[in-house]
Amino acid sequence: MPDPTPVETETPVAEPDDRPAALPVAAAQAHTQPAALPDPTAPWLTRLRAAAVTAALAASGLPGPVQTRLAVAAYDSPEQLDAAIQAARDELAQLAAENVIHIGDAPPRGRVSAMRTGLEQIEQAVDWNFGVRSAPVPEPALRSLRTVYHALTGDYDFYGRFEPDRVHLEGATTTTLANLAANALNKVIVQQFSALTFWRWYEQIAYPTPNDGSVQDMQWTVIGGIGDLPQVLEKASYEELDVADVAESDSFVKHGGYVPITLELIRNSDIQRIQAIPRALALAAVRTRSASVAAIFTANGGTGPTLTQDDTPLFDEAHNNLATTALGTSAAAWRAARAECFKQPELNSGKQLGLFPRYWLGPADLYDQALALFGYGDGVPTTYAPEAQDRGVHDPRPVPLAVPDFTDPADWAYIVDPQVFPVIHISYAQAPGGGVHPAPELFTVASPTAGLMFTNDVLPIKVRDWFAVGVNGYRGIGKRNVAG
Repeated sequence: MPDPTPVETETPVAEPDDRPAALPVAAAQAHTQPAALPDPTAPWLTRLRAAAVTAALAASGLPGPVQTRLAVAAYDSPEQLDAAIQAARDELAQLAAENVIHIGDAPPRGRVSAMRTGLEQIEQAVDWNFGVRSAPVPEPALRSLRTVYHALTGDYDFYGRFEPDRVHLEGATTTTLANLAANALNKVIVQQFSALTFWRWYEQIAYPTPNDGSVQDMQWTVIGGIGDLPQVLEKASYEELDVADVAESDSFVKHGGYVPITLELIRNSDIQRIQAIPRALALAAVRTRSASVAAIFTANGGTGPTLTQDDTPLFDEAHNNLATTALGTSAAAWRAARAECFKQPELNSGKQLGLFPRYWLGPADLYDQALALFGYGDGVPTTYAPEAQDRGVHDPRPVPLAVPDFTDPADWAYIVDPQVFPVIHISYAQAPGGGVHPAPELFTVASPTAGLMFTNDVLPIKVRDWFAVGVNGYRGIGKRNVAG
């Protein structure tokens, strides 16, 4: 059997080397050179380097928090500092490209969805704060006009000035907030106009007349006098037609003022009061127009303006369009007024106007009475009355309009369809093309460092409504001044 005992072998041992081990070069030099003394200029160099870093960061245009972050880092060379500044700029540019907006320097922070740009989301937040019903509800951080103000102006201390280094919306300028506020106010005014149906009665009867873009006096012209066309025999020449016309003129009148949005409102983010401002603007503009048109019926004790064409009041017995008959409940007074309007003579031709009144105008006191008299309501009347029947384009019923500016509880009036025969005209400086009743114009402050923003801590929104209104004559219109 093999022997299990392992065989021991001897490992040769190297002979000791009596030569000294080689020293590192630096150590070798240390053995041959004296130790270096401390550099007395080092603290000054450190301080100069810190000052250079601070100056470079201040000139970089980076936001304050980013400068603070970069200032605490160590830089071995100016190139490293330049690289860090450029990296921070690239980071901010990337955040802007990804539509991220930081609201404030501390939580909560708002993140903008990538589906919309930062400006679009801020615009929608401004719309919501001012009461635009179609604006989506913003994230919680933007449901405060104070927060939006900070994001657009950087004015965290409410000095009423623009702080570009602290603005958190890419591209925001000194006018961004004012312009967004004006846009929001415009939207609210338009939506409020649609809700003020009864105050906009004048739009039914006043023809929106075009102008040449100036604000010179407007002439409201009515043409007539042709009568019947003469017969033209075979090979005979056509006769020249004598067209007659008369005109009345009225001046443009400018209405307006400014709405103060104070820093107190912004700072307190008083949403209810802020949203009430554009609604009040819309109501004021509509009331002004309503009063201007209503004055045609109520001026001079209810006889209207004096016409230059015959030096006679608009409503006068000489024009066969004035009486003192109450409306009543039997329709007799209305039928007499309807026939009166139909038989009014056309200018110079002697022909009947041939138009029934399209609109009845009266105070709220007579509105329900007019509705019942003219057959408006549910069901079919139990007895026949022409005013209570739907007869298509020849429907003898007028459209009742309650005029808020008619204060006499018994007076009433009538007028024909302005699309067929315009009588009352209104022309807007902001809509020279005519055909529409536009919203009033809104203007914003140009700079937060001048004007009322500087002297009164007020962001002024100026409203202006500039129009001319008048009547071209007495045909197609009538009035009943009922003795009290």
